[in-house]
Amino acid sequence: MSAIPVFAGPPLLGLNLRFLRDPIGMFSQARRDHGDVVQLDLGLAGPLHAVFHPEGVKRVLMNGRRTHRQLLRELLGKGLFTSPSGDDWGRRRRLLTPLFRAERLAAMTPLLLGPLDEALDTRWRTGERIDLATEMKRITVAMMVEATFGTGADVDRTAARAALDFLLGYVDHQLFTFATAPRSWPTPANRRYRTDIAALRRIIGDALVARTRRPGTEPTFLDGLLEHRAGFSDEELVDEVLSIFIAGTETTGTALVWALHLLSLNGEVAEQLRAEVDDVVGQQDPTGDLLRKLRVPRAAVRESLRLYPPAWALRRVLDEPLDVGGHVLPAGARTIVSSYVTHRHPDVWSTPDAFLPERWLSGEERHRFAYFPFGAGAHQCVGNTFAQLEGDLVLTRVAQRFRLDPLPNQPTGTKPAIALTPVPAPTPLLMPV
Repeated sequence: MSAIPVFAGPPLLGLNLRFLRDPIGMFSQARRDHGDVVQLDLGLAGPLHAVFHPEGVKRVLMNGRRTHRQLLRELLGKGLFTSPSGDDWGRRRRLLTPLFRAERLAAMTPLLLGPLDEALDTRWRTGERIDLATEMKRITVAMMVEATFGTGADVDRTAARAALDFLLGYVDHQLFTFATAPRSWPTPANRRYRTDIAALRRIIGDALVARTRRPGTEPTFLDGLLEHRAGFSDEELVDEVLSIFIAGTETTGTALVWALHLLSLNGEVAEQLRAEVDDVVGQQDPTGDLLRKLRVPRAAVRESLRLYPPAWALRRVLDEPLDVGGHVLPAGARTIVSSYVTHRHPDVWSTPDAFLPERWLSGEERHRFAYFPFGAGAHQCVGNTFAQLEGDLVLTRVAQRFRLDPLPNQPTGTKPAIALTPVPAPTPLLMPV
């Protein structure tokens, strides 16, 4: 066994400031300069071990323990998204898994299409620029509200959307800002957080009590939770809805920003997508069987997720020593894997920095852990199929109506938060197809 290479920083402080300011750049340099297993020097905070090759990622994710997300649990409750590994996590996972089966999600597409069409009809105008970050957040929040409550539910959708929209930004700020005011302080943001989280929990709780599914209506997430609720209290079900809201809006909305931005920069791919949509769907509503027949939108979403994965880094703790690539990580080691770096690993991906959706159409086989935009192993995001469905639907509907021209010479960097966010936000010009 060989010694683990060390990526060192200044005495006492180590790489902490860089970790806060530019974790993506730090991880990329660590792999480039030191290899696939690296000990990151975090000064007085102790070492953090990073693993980048797919086989090493597999060993870490299969053997490591997901750590307790205390801050998220304080903010959002004890849902699946905020739960650490263990029996309670497994119980919650079994509750949510049936909600995301492919046939069930396919039946939900009319619910998702409604808020999407509302946005495209009222706010997207040919000849104007569109702020993709703002729009995709608004659209995915509205989609999630409809998918949860359904069209017939007596729910204050405006209040639910407004509360969820604020909470997404608040959680992001709490998790990824170096210094924040204690939540006990009566700042405007903290007061609104307490008001909005209480309002959203009340809306969800009231809907759970009142929910009665009418024959012939599309299934919703509430239907699924009530159908499989055995052993769960009302409060626990509310926690799970909040988990679905937060995990399923910020990550998916950001992934769609990247997908549409990359299509705007790659006109040939965008034209292939439009041609397939025109041939298979025409001007029909892209739901159910029609969506399943499309290949290019799905490939474009997968490729954008490869380049800019929402779950850009995952932490684990090792309870026992682990052999990774000829190095032994010690028991108790805090370990991190970065999908952003692994998705661009030159030993795994040809032309790794290029946007090439065709790589997903060739049938080429690759390591199972070479691609994990929503995590992998037992803790892979249960909602990844829902995210893919939303992506297919949005790209298809937009392709039916618009062509996106990018702002000339607009630089786009990344801001690691709950999801990997583009900065500045892309603002393409909407043109007729």
